[in-house]
Amino acid sequence: MTAPMRKEGPSQPATDRRYAIRINVQIDADLLNEGRRLCAVTLTNLSITGCRFESNLPLRMPAPVTLLIEGVDPIQGEVVWADGVVVGCHFAEALSPTICNRIIRTLRDRAAVKR
Repeated sequence: MTAPMRKEGPSQPATDRRYAIRINVQIDADLLNEGRRLCAVTLTNLSITGCRFESNLPLRMPAPVTLLIEGVDPIQGEVVWADGVVVGCHFAEALSPTICNRIIRTLRDRAAVKR
């Protein structure tokens, strides 16, 4: 006997559709659209499949974007939701857990040096 399949779609809450662990962070990054810098953003959570960030610039959806985080190759993604200044981004390709952990470790190391 097989287990019933989970229905996925817009009617299902986003939290039920997420499979990647999200880590709360405070990461400064630059947001690019079509190769042009749009604005500075602050990532507030990060997973291998996407992130949430705060932006003072209104963004349209869906909008392809590139995130530039110091020490990491550019990350391609798409704006998938926005609620005021808070924006959700789904990455075009999942980050490797190694890259995700490197981002988090680097930021923690920087924070420790500033103290």
